[in-house]
Amino acid sequence: MKSPVKILITDDEADIALILKLHLEDQGYETAWAKNGEICLAMLSEEAYSLLLLDIRMPGMSGVEVLEKIRQSGCDTSVIMMTAHGSESLAVECMKKGAQDYVAKPFDLSDVLQRVERAIEYRYTLLEKQRLEQEKDDFVSMLSHDLKNPITAVIGSIDIMREGRLGAVNPEQAEYLQSAIDSCNEVVSMIDNLLDIHRFEAGRMPMKIRPDNIGEIFSSLSGRLTMLAQREEVKLNMQLAADLPTMDVDRRALSRIIGNLLGNAFKFTPVGGDVTISCSVISGSSAAELTIPPYAMNQSPHLTDIDRLLCLSIKDTGSGIPEEDLESIFDRFVQSRQSERAQGGAGLGLAFCKLAVQNLGGIIWVESSLGSGSKFIILLPCTTSRSLSDLG
Repeated sequence: MKSPVKILITDDEADIALILKLHLEDQGYETAWAKNGEICLAMLSEEAYSLLLLDIRMPGMSGVEVLEKIRQSGCDTSVIMMTAHGSESLAVECMKKGAQDYVAKPFDLSDVLQRVERAIEYRYTLLEKQRLEQEKDDFVSMLSHDLKNPITAVIGSIDIMREGRLGAVNPEQAEYLQSAIDSCNEVVSMIDNLLDIHRFEAGRMPMKIRPDNIGEIFSSLSGRLTMLAQREEVKLNMQLAADLPTMDVDRRALSRIIGNLLGNAFKFTPVGGDVTISCSVISGSSAAELTIPPYAMNQSPHLTDIDRLLCLSIKDTGSGIPEEDLESIFDRFVQSRQSERAQGGAGLGLAFCKLAVQNLGGIIWVESSLGSGSKFIILLPCTTSRSLSDLG
């Protein structure tokens, strides 16, 4: 049998509390009464209540103070404020501080009941959302510990076989083993993207932003990128300015951004095609002359006000992306539906790139159309002194 919903009535006027108590109990609720704020807080600490009917004006601790202490404690009880006519503005302020609703005295009891039902339903919805969020956190934790680690071990074991340390391996076998390693690495990359997207959205993604030389970052990546291009039988062109700056950046995040974008370019460029990565410093006024779509400018509206910007682009000769998909492909689990880009992948790499670029104070967008290839463009602030939080 389902337990009755518990409601705590807090009002210094006993007759009003009694009227509410009788009316609510007639509707099947279980009620209790606290005659002041101190007793109310003590009762909430000892027992769980779904709803608190809380008078705003009481001697001693006011209802506003009680509400503030309840929300500071993390208590998930829904709160409906009770106020005399003429104090509705104060009740609205309470709603901004975490109350779900308010009722004015003298009461219309049918109206009170409707508001009580609504507030309790809101609490159930909120608790269900919290439960789903916890399940998501548990799933992400499982991905990190129970799935990623075994896959990494599999990669190591296959690599030992591929290198012939457990016996001779012919070229065809080595090719199949390398294919297995590549597939495992793709799964690990998807898990990493999913984990980092979750951390970004939860505000728990640590960004180690410090002065770093962009040219040195590319130098550390060039060998691996060249090898990947050769494996995909795609020509990689690197057009890097000689004066790439030292600037505030998270090396790991920028390397992941470049790796994700180039991975997409290699994957969807036909054999014999070209992928070009360009990087240079441009002025803010030059950036303002670029055709930057609104969805990109909204990421950092004042970016072009900065004197110097790093402009990074990756262009491929693949099949291109339909115009209607150019913005949505940066969303989670979304890929272009009408182009060859829908073949494979989980739609997480570009979502990670967007969040990482935003957290570096920059913007990212794509220029493309079907049959003409794609060009992904990133602008980042060249700064080592201003806080990225000042960029708007």
